[in-house]
Amino acid sequence: MEHTFTTLMRRLSRAGFGKEFVRPAILPDWWDETCTDDPELLPEVEIRVARFLGRPLSAVKHPTTPLAPPAYPEAQLRRVRDVDRDRLAPAIHAALRIGAAAVRSLRPPAAGPAIPPPEGLSWREQIRRPHPAVDLPVLVDDLWLRGIPVVPIDVLPTPSFQGMACIVEGRPVILLGHRYDEPGRVAFLVAHEVGHISAGDCAPGQPVVDEEEEVLDDTDIERKADRFATHVLVGGDSAPPVEGASFKEIASRASEIERRTGADASAVIFAWAASTGDYAKASMAVKALYRASGARRLLREHFDRHVDLQAAPESDRALLRCVYGDPEHDAAAA
Repeated sequence: MEHTFTTLMRRLSRAGFGKEFVRPAILPDWWDETCTDDPELLPEVEIRVARFLGRPLSAVKHPTTPLAPPAYPEAQLRRVRDVDRDRLAPAIHAALRIGAAAVRSLRPPAAGPAIPPPEGLSWREQIRRPHPAVDLPVLVDDLWLRGIPVVPIDVLPTPSFQGMACIVEGRPVILLGHRYDEPGRVAFLVAHEVGHISAGDCAPGQPVVDEEEEVLDDTDIERKADRFATHVLVGGDSAPPVEGASFKEIASRASEIERRTGADASAVIFAWAASTGDYAKASMAVKALYRASGARRLLREHFDRHVDLQAAPESDRALLRCVYGDPEHDAAAA
């Protein structure tokens, strides 16, 4: 079999890395369709593929050698619905590589890392904030100041995951693979992943991967992470009761809880959703409060503030193009 750019792309596709991911994450930024027929450019792509996969260059050059990513047998897959480890491996590998690129590109002086305490209430007390509520802005700000990146990823191989807690380049990192925009929902997801980090659930090469929050998982590791998130965001062991016959009643009760306790109403609603599984009604309730958008922009603003794309090597800039598409465009233009 002849080894060409086209056959290399087919092998990557069979390994789970389609062109929608390969184009921004691996190919050089100057690449266009006219490059595919130039054999002199193939060695450049081979080197990039070998670096991305961590495979010998000889394996990439051999036209029949499979290009599967590492299997990550020690990864803990949580809340998984009909997706096996092999199918998630491309997304896990890609996310870890993107997270490592973000860590290597942190603006100096990079803080910490200073891992939050294992008790959610203790961390809540430590978070500096201008108001009683612990919401997404103060939560993410505290994590970046601790030296724990929160990296939203817009481009990943499919099937993907919702959130991942991991250790890369010696630093805890939270990677978000689903594109939710409700600040309360994202706050609970981020706090949940921090719960895994604070509990020591993850280690180098052993990420905790939450595939889908709506899948019930009552294992001890997940119940502890949910309890941690509830402590941080709500200030108690469980979300205050907001059940109602309609989403409007839920919104009204959450607003009353916010007025009475200072807990963010949208965080209260999604803490309730985490315990009941009723995310559809929670999303409608948050929309009724006009708090259903803004998370993605906030996450990107923090990313831009703390990650120096201009100083990153070209291969890392390519990986970081997967963070909300093209990182050459700043948050204001996103």
